Amino acid sequence: MSNLLQSAPKNMLYNLSAVPAIEVRSDLRRYDATITSGFTGAGQSEARIPISSMDAFLDTNKSYLNFQVVGAAAAFTVDGTAGSFIDRLEIQSNGRSVWRCDRYSLHHNMRKFYNSDLAEVNRLSVCEGSRGLITQLEGTPAANDIAKVGLSTIGEEVGSGHTKNYCLALECGLLANDLKKAIPMGANLEIVIRFRANNAAIIAHTGAPTWTINNVRFYTHAYQVMDAAAIDFYNQMRAQGAVAWSGSYIKTYINSVPLAAATHTLQINDRSLSVLSMTTALRKTAAESTLATATNSAFLLDDGTGNVVSYEYMIAGQPVPTSGRIEVEPASNGENLGRAYEEAIKSLGDDGKSVSNSCVDKQMFKSSVDTLASTKAGALKFGKGVLAIDLRKMDDLSLKMKGLNTAASAAPNNIRIEHEAFGTDVDATTFVKAEATWVLQANGEVTVVV
Repeated sequence: MSNLLQSAPKNMLYNLSAVPAIEVRSDLRRYDATITSGFTGAGQSEARIPISSMDAFLDTNKSYLNFQVVGAAAAFTVDGTAGSFIDRLEIQSNGRSVWRCDRYSLHHNMRKFYNSDLAEVNRLSVCEGSRGLITQLEGTPAANDIAKVGLSTIGEEVGSGHTKNYCLALECGLLANDLKKAIPMGANLEIVIRFRANNAAIIAHTGAPTWTINNVRFYTHAYQVMDAAAIDFYNQMRAQGAVAWSGSYIKTYINSVPLAAATHTLQINDRSLSVLSMTTALRKTAAESTLATATNSAFLLDDGTGNVVSYEYMIAGQPVPTSGRIEVEPASNGENLGRAYEEAIKSLGDDGKSVSNSCVDKQMFKSSVDTLASTKAGALKFGKGVLAIDLRKMDDLSLKMKGLNTAASAAPNNIRIEHEAFGTDVDATTFVKAEATWVLQANGEVTVVV
């Protein structure tokens, strides 16, 4: 009989069936920021959302951040998605940081463009201010022209005096964690959101638009367990310090890239127990204050004057990859993008998957376009090229410590970028994705090990 259970197809094993779930009471809960409205790009900028899970488990894998944007003075365009309004996202517990991502807007848009299937593209257009899939011809239509179809690299337009309401699926490994664990009952958490400066959050080709963010709220599914035996078992686990969950933690490192053609070394010096990937985005430094330039959704291998020639990471004093530097050439003659793109789609996918569901095509990956035109020309061409390296030893989601230990050596960690002469100042943002484990303490505080 045991041999039959091992060798028979599952559709004839009638003795295997689902078991009844424990009794729970479920609901969609809303948590309001302590100050809900009046956030502007020139004034009040920080929203704090206390999250209480004292009587329920919070299924934050099905959560979203909700807020309203009111445009004024002139129309503007959302920079990729409405995630562009967030400069920093942090989760605190009893005043201590347990998850944090600086330059969150860049991380959010990068993940959305590199990891969205068709269903997610449609959700972005309905919920996050994306234009979704669009077609665009270059110049005047002519016979035999081919219309390009892709995910728009610019978001929707917000008119002066108009309001838009957005629901963001946050790119946070504590909330959307590896094994889809609920935030445990009794956890004391607070979401801290710092919004961007006015011009750094949006793009516009003319005028001086402003915006205000109101009604900042966090929604998540929650369930209360009604089974007394199940609650007793959970309380025993909590008392033993056995209530824990794991996910990804994002560390941000910012450097300036010299203009001169050469191989430049940028310091990262990360110290983590298990690094899964490193991803570096290059942007024009002036983009932060230039209204027409996309600072949250355009990241470039080529600034229009010079381009990246090759790159490698140095970790614990050793080059990564050991197989040789990753070479880059955006020009049609001699084009060489494959290895860089392979590392990008491996590094920016969901945990447990070998590659991401990328919406970034070749034209986006090598493009030098980052400026909004009055005609919306180039809506499918804003640059999306990144310098990434996948450091996972394996993809199995059931295993921990799958990445590279950067804390085991005192040797410096850095990225070495060889490039032609750039035409303007460029900065580099490196996101280090590391494994993290969160543990619920008896007093309700959540602690983290990265």
